[in-house]
Amino acid sequence: MNWGGNFFNFLILFKSAGKNQNKIKEKQEFLRKTSFRPNRFFYMVVIQKLITINT
Repeated sequence: MNWGGNFFNFLILFKSAGKNQNKIKEKQEFLRKTSFRPNRFFYMVVIQKLITINT
């Protein structure tokens, strides 16, 4: 799977979110510090929650 492409879309989602900018920035920082390979399931759960919250 191309996780890089998903991450790029993830950043676009963050930029378009508008609400809770400070919380979003905190999440970006947290995800930037988190290595994705051991946390793929966690990463997908976070994406699902963000999509659910933002729609």
